[in-house]
Amino acid sequence: MDSARRPCLISVCLSVLAATCLPCSGSPGPSLWGKKVVFMGRHCVWQLDKGCVVPPLEELSVCVHLHREIATSEWTGFVYKAPGERQVELGLAGRGGFLVAWLFGHQWSVPEDLPLKCWHNVCLTWSSHSERLRLYINGSSCLDAHVNATLPRRLAHNGTLTLGVSHNIVGGVMEFENGKNFLGAISLFRMWGHERTAEELRAQSCIIGNVVRWDNNDWDYQICLPEDDTNIQCGAFPNVTASPPTVTNTSPGSPTSTNTSDPVTPTETQQPPLGLPVSPTGLSTTKEPSDLNSTGTGIASTFYRVQMKLNMTMTVTGSDPGETIQTWVQRKLGEVRMNALHFQIFKSTYKDNDKKETQRLEMAAELRNQKRFRCTFHVQDADARNVMTTQRLINDLLSRIHFGGEIQVDSRDVHVSHIDPGSCPEDTHESIRGVYIWPIKDAQKTETMICEKNSGARASRKCELDGVTEKAKWADPNLKACKPMITISDLDNVTVTANNSADVVDMIEDLLGVEGDLSDSQLATVVQKLDEVLGVSTVTPALGEDIVSIIADILGSSSNLSLVANDILGITGSVGDQMDFPEESQNVTVPSLALSMINVDPEQFQGLTFGVSSFSTGLAPEIFVNQTFLTQPCDGTVASISLPRALQNFFPEGNKKKRVQFHFYGTQELFKVMTYEDPEINWTLNSYVVSASVNNSNVSNLGNPVVVTLTHLKPKEKNDKVECVYWEFQKNNGSGGWDSNGCETLPSISAYQTTCHCYHLTHFGVLLDVSRTPISEADQETLMVISYLGCGVSSIFLGISLLTYMVFEKLRRDYPSKILINLSVALLGLNLVFLMDSWLSSFGFYSLCITTAAMLHYFLLASFTWMGLEAVHMYFSLVKVFNVYIPSYILKFCTLGWGIPLVVVSLVLVIEKDAYGNVLSGDSLDSLQGSEPFCWIQSKVFFYITIVAFVLLVLVFNMVVFIMVLIQIRHMQTNNPAATVNKRSVMHDLRAVASLTFLLGLTWPIAFFTWGPARVPMLHLFSVLNSLQGFFIFVFHCLMKENVRKQWRIHLCCGRLRLNDYSDWSRSMTMGGRTKQNHLVHRFPSVKSVNTSSRKISDDSTTASGSSSPPYHQWA
Repeated sequence: MDSARRPCLISVCLSVLAATCLPCSGSPGPSLWGKKVVFMGRHCVWQLDKGCVVPPLEELSVCVHLHREIATSEWTGFVYKAPGERQVELGLAGRGGFLVAWLFGHQWSVPEDLPLKCWHNVCLTWSSHSERLRLYINGSSCLDAHVNATLPRRLAHNGTLTLGVSHNIVGGVMEFENGKNFLGAISLFRMWGHERTAEELRAQSCIIGNVVRWDNNDWDYQICLPEDDTNIQCGAFPNVTASPPTVTNTSPGSPTSTNTSDPVTPTETQQPPLGLPVSPTGLSTTKEPSDLNSTGTGIASTFYRVQMKLNMTMTVTGSDPGETIQTWVQRKLGEVRMNALHFQIFKSTYKDNDKKETQRLEMAAELRNQKRFRCTFHVQDADARNVMTTQRLINDLLSRIHFGGEIQVDSRDVHVSHIDPGSCPEDTHESIRGVYIWPIKDAQKTETMICEKNSGARASRKCELDGVTEKAKWADPNLKACKPMITISDLDNVTVTANNSADVVDMIEDLLGVEGDLSDSQLATVVQKLDEVLGVSTVTPALGEDIVSIIADILGSSSNLSLVANDILGITGSVGDQMDFPEESQNVTVPSLALSMINVDPEQFQGLTFGVSSFSTGLAPEIFVNQTFLTQPCDGTVASISLPRALQNFFPEGNKKKRVQFHFYGTQELFKVMTYEDPEINWTLNSYVVSASVNNSNVSNLGNPVVVTLTHLKPKEKNDKVECVYWEFQKNNGSGGWDSNGCETLPSISAYQTTCHCYHLTHFGVLLDVSRTPISEADQETLMVISYLGCGVSSIFLGISLLTYMVFEKLRRDYPSKILINLSVALLGLNLVFLMDSWLSSFGFYSLCITTAAMLHYFLLASFTWMGLEAVHMYFSLVKVFNVYIPSYILKFCTLGWGIPLVVVSLVLVIEKDAYGNVLSGDSLDSLQGSEPFCWIQSKVFFYITIVAFVLLVLVFNMVVFIMVLIQIRHMQTNNPAATVNKRSVMHDLRAVASLTFLLGLTWPIAFFTWGPARVPMLHLFSVLNSLQGFFIFVFHCLMKENVRKQWRIHLCCGRLRLNDYSDWSRSMTMGGRTKQNHLVHRFPSVKSVNTSSRKISDDSTTASGSSSPPYHQWA
């Protein structure tokens, strides 16, 4: 019974697998190849059709062609989101000159900005097995990043995908985010359910997707119809159907092979146009499974070498002719189940003995204007036809006039030769993931085996046709899915010999990819084993590059390198000294690290200059070497070091090779020891590190200096101190440290570079004095809590103050109260927008962020404007004596108080709306926001002009008025014989000063003193006082004012606390309600008039009933 049920069960499983792996549409709809979608600011929406369901992929590849027309600071290529989620599951975007790849809500940026007015093929690949995310632009690798194992292992199932714009699903409806739209054209979006290699992406760029395809059935669009474009790289193609991946039958403990059935040859006889897409591995032009690189054990493929000449009657402009010809060859051979390998194209005029002319010129610019070409490639015939028949078939397929005469091939110019590559022999491969014995395999076939440690996964290895020897050879095995059998600690038990040294290096490289950050003991083990490898091995360029790559991986980790800094520097130096290479020079560049070795002739030595012309963190530096001594660095260099001619006196004698080597370290992690000179001064490394050395020689006391020029990582400010230093290996008990003996720091002519003169060779850097106390993460968190808590408290009490003055009409009859109401509104708006800023910026809406930043800017300026108007009114009332009536006094104040900020913000929006944007605290001048995104002014010019200058002007004016008021109050006390100085009077004075301080914003100047050792305490004081400004206004102008308390008791209290008799209040307010001309009339500039004026303003803002205190206390 079980045997009877098993075939049914297998059939069901295969059906489910096929349904899951098939492309979105069961059969292709009308093709979109040769068509593009134009996004030029209009409402244009292209989204994945609901019938196209993306399965939960464990690995994937995505390619899309982009054509940017208009430069924007941010744009969106495509976005895929999980159902109901806001974070980007998978996406591609551009931001400020960087290309951004999204995966599982995390982003990786590379400093690449796609040039305008041309097509770019951008591909993303990811695999949960390799845990790598890779980005390719036009076939070139731009990103190879490790993906944290804690992230999801599968792409979300049945998500939503849009082109050219991001989106969110709100209430079941798709809403689109504006402000980051793509402005240009998009074409050929395809997705595959496997990770494609770099070679596949370059050699087979025009193949259809097996998850999402570029045809009508997979896409939903209404308004923006696709448009034809003959400049698209891959053109158009007839209907083809992608088949599901092949199914493997395996038995535990033994190698496994994938069996595929032979497909039916397509019956399509119509001559397809240029650019037919090639079916990818595992896909067929019929509904039967097919794989030209079959892993099966059936009929072996036959192979041929093809050499041919061709003419292109039209000049290929704006595209690569090699790509066009290769696409045409692949399409023609694909019609009969053949595949082209190792495609190379040359100019037709080459000479056999001219090496330069026989170089591969596929991507060279001079090839674009050629019309006659020679190309060579190999052909794999999966059907293994008769050799003579196949040769004639290949000749017939290629020797025709194609595509309206654009490509012409004469049959006499096609030469087809049969080759026999043989088979790959049995091979035993040892690695950290186990021992695998690979059996004999035919060329271009792949063998799979069960992983030793995790039997549910598979290892694979391909027997490849070598493009040079034309023999079968094993490629490196793909063991990414297999778990390691050993750990780094197990390397202590491995004895390094000359025979296994390369394997040990491979093991270390693999283990670093698994382990990530290393402990001190693990790091010591790795360094020891690398040192042992160098002690027993001949360092070939390949082995040297592997060792340098391991060092680069260690430098890029978060491991503690202080204990092994000298050892690592010694290893890189040994690699340069021992590397055996036939040429005059050899360069090794890996991410964040570069070595350059030059074998020199002492008699012809005129000096050497090494430099780094370009470098970005995480990428390999671009280096150059000049055979002369340069006293001035080349423009734009990141680092350079020039060796004088006098160095020839230090070359070793005898027959030993004379070698000079240079190193560049694009990381600071190795040189963190800061014990340098005065321990009270806080130094930090402010440059990358370069070094130079001569093999078997200690260079010191040179007659002429070595010139070292280093670019600052942080621009030098006016009073900053910089120091040229070198790495002294003996410092800090042999751990190494910085020293400046023998180095001279030249006067700085730029804030961005420092030039040093040193009289010995070692590792050089530039230190910066950062004694200005930096803000720690703990202090940032404290400041952020204080700011948010203070603003929240202020918002509550500002609301109470406003409610009090708005409800009780008698409180707002005078001018000071009306000005106070406007100031409270401005401060309340400032606090509320500040509290919501980070939350609003998290939505990622461009227009919302600009609006938020503009509102925050507006309320900040309005707050300071009303503080200034408070000072103006105070000056008119207490200092200036005049008898002029000002009509519409408050209306004029409101026009200034709310109008001036509106004009300033409007001008910023008109001049450059992108001055507002999403910034981090490190990019802004606000240290109180932690590292959260914050919508604020991102242009320093506008920040200093519209905020710093404006606020400084208001504060200076307020300070002057404040001093004048205090002087006036003092005169009033002196001229009033009845005034007695007692404890109560002193308290009233202090209360008046405190009240005026917060009312005029005189706590804000503390910001200008947040530097030096007192920076952190001053920032805490600034945060407390200014975030609670609204609370202090409530205390001094509500809680401590007698007339406000009377109103509360009259209207809000009951029982014995209720106040019924408020005739004194009515009498005190009578003066404020008589005639308008009495408000600002002062008749005589005498002490009496000043007292009268003061009393008048005091009565306007407070109550005089039952109070014997001086009038200026009433104001306060």
